[in-house]
Amino acid sequence: MLNIKNATKEYSHNGEIRGISDISFSVSTGEIVCVLGASGSGKSTLLRALAGLEILNRGSVTITEKNLASYVSQEYTLWPHLTVIENLILAPMLKLSEGHETVVEEAEKLLERFSLKDYRDNYPAELSGGQRQRAALLRAVMAKPKILLLDEVTSALDPELTKSVLDLIRALAKDGYTMIIVTHHMSLAMSVADRILFLKNGQLMQDKKTAEFFTSQADLEVRSFILDIAKRDESIEVFKGLEQFQAYHLGLMRRLPEQSIIHVAGAVGDAWYLPMGEFYAQYEKMRIQKQIVWKMVMYDEGNKDRQLVKDFPTLNQFRKMPRNIQNPANYNVFDDTVITQIFENEPTIIQIKNQHVADAYMRFFEELWRSAT
Repeated sequence: MLNIKNATKEYSHNGEIRGISDISFSVSTGEIVCVLGASGSGKSTLLRALAGLEILNRGSVTITEKNLASYVSQEYTLWPHLTVIENLILAPMLKLSEGHETVVEEAEKLLERFSLKDYRDNYPAELSGGQRQRAALLRAVMAKPKILLLDEVTSALDPELTKSVLDLIRALAKDGYTMIIVTHHMSLAMSVADRILFLKNGQLMQDKKTAEFFTSQADLEVRSFILDIAKRDESIEVFKGLEQFQAYHLGLMRRLPEQSIIHVAGAVGDAWYLPMGEFYAQYEKMRIQKQIVWKMVMYDEGNKDRQLVKDFPTLNQFRKMPRNIQNPANYNVFDDTVITQIFENEPTIIQIKNQHVADAYMRFFEELWRSAT
């Protein structure tokens, strides 16, 4: 869909040469690419060049689809004299390809989906930073772009507001948008990206699959960078509701390395599949392609689990847990992460990213596995 060849945009900043130099890569339809790097490494210049907001000194940017790209920056860039709904419908109405009622209805569905319905007729100045950024993202979606270019869209927000924007991006990833995201959030990059681009001094130093970048990183400088950004992330996150439940599990399949093992302990049986709905097929396809193993210990084997064990015995290992053993929660363990899943009312995931906690849960899982049949 998008091809960048030898892209170079250089400018002087306080006597130093900044920008990007001789960068080449391509992005396929539906692919999500996160761009990482230290401040001043050229990330924003690259994204602005892709959006056509910077004229390259050399090289080229080619987008093969119509409607091109929508660019969203950290400054929100909403029209201050228009209400939220007016901001969303402005571009589609200028195209005049659809009737006014159809455009408004589409905008209202997006506002309701992402908890902005009550602010439909508010002006940007009346919104919080997180609400303004979500509105800016939805305005970009309303333009029906082929590619979303997101430039540090959470950098001006506090942690609570940041989460609402990151949740929206995860949901858009689930919807299949092609995205190039400049971010300093490791958890976002790990949960949505297919690939990571790492920039240094305006040059593309690495272009790797997400799992390889984070879990098999050989470059000491890049490893140090990863540790630094990991420290900024909160260790506990909550993903509440059907939308976030689906987005989380699809993102998990994206980021886990091939042949990983997810250790599953619980008592819900086939109840896990219900919230995934139509997205379960996509999840399972990725899991089988990447040969990711479910190692499950539960009180009962559900019909779906029974069929999976039969069809893919090496990828679905099951043992039955004795009834006299009290399992404290339905949880999964992988690498340094534990997720607890709650299925009452609306599905909820509580993620704890902490190696010591993960090790403790793994020891308990191993005890369950040994005692099961």
